[in-house]
Amino acid sequence: MNTKDLKCFEAVYQEQSISKAARRLYITPQGLGKNIRTLEAELETRLFERTKQGMRPTESADFLYGRTKKIIQELEELENGVRQLENRKIVLRIGYACGVFNVLPFQLILNFMRDNPNIRVEWNEYSNEEVKAMLEDSMLEYGFIVGRHEGEEMIQRKLDGREVLLLVHEGHPLYKKERINADMLREENMILMNEHFHMFHDFTAICRAKGFSPNIIAKTSDGAVLYKLCRQKIGLAVIPEFMLEDFRMDHMRAIPFEEDLTWDVFGVYKEDTKNYETIQRFDMTVRLSELSHATSH
Repeated sequence: MNTKDLKCFEAVYQEQSISKAARRLYITPQGLGKNIRTLEAELETRLFERTKQGMRPTESADFLYGRTKKIIQELEELENGVRQLENRKIVLRIGYACGVFNVLPFQLILNFMRDNPNIRVEWNEYSNEEVKAMLEDSMLEYGFIVGRHEGEEMIQRKLDGREVLLLVHEGHPLYKKERINADMLREENMILMNEHFHMFHDFTAICRAKGFSPNIIAKTSDGAVLYKLCRQKIGLAVIPEFMLEDFRMDHMRAIPFEEDLTWDVFGVYKEDTKNYETIQRFDMTVRLSELSHATSH
């Protein structure tokens, strides 16, 4: 049993059609049918009955489908883990959560690639939750995330932290406040970075703890949109401190929160990869960069 056959089964079960499932998987109906027959032979059971309406799942198929997602996840994790083990000396896959490049320079990766030409570095930017999941599934060796990783067996270290502020336009009743608390925002129209960003979840959690849900009228993945909508007096925006570097702040104010609302970046990798040479070398590069940053400030 392998992930390929199980994914084929999953698609046929959901579509109840060989042709529709084949289009979805970008394979031929003949190839898909062969995969299903292989799985049936291995399990020694019939999974589908052909009818005029399509592929009708059997009782065995219902049973298998209820467990397929977990099985696929576990098999993929095993495959990824073995592949990671085989490549532990020559490949380093790095995931950046959206927004992290604003505080951790890409030069850090360039320096590592220059100093370690024998290591193939692959990097990409993902949502915060994607980086966490890919670390857990051994699809990444190292991740830069916003907020602490709650998973077990993770080694993580805070690398940088910025204050989260409330952006307020001139003329608003809160414009002259020195500090803001969530209770003051119960009736306000709020503009936030969307659910892919850790800051969205932190802010909404603080509001829920105060007994209300914020009135979110706009969500975005672009910090400049937060600024523009607030400047147009559409609502108030929640922003990390580093965004102020790109904003023209005449007739605008960024006000601190009384609550502990911060935008913290962590470097994370799995406990069982700590002895990988690629991890050790990259972590040393991160530490040296962190030390250099602290000294310069």
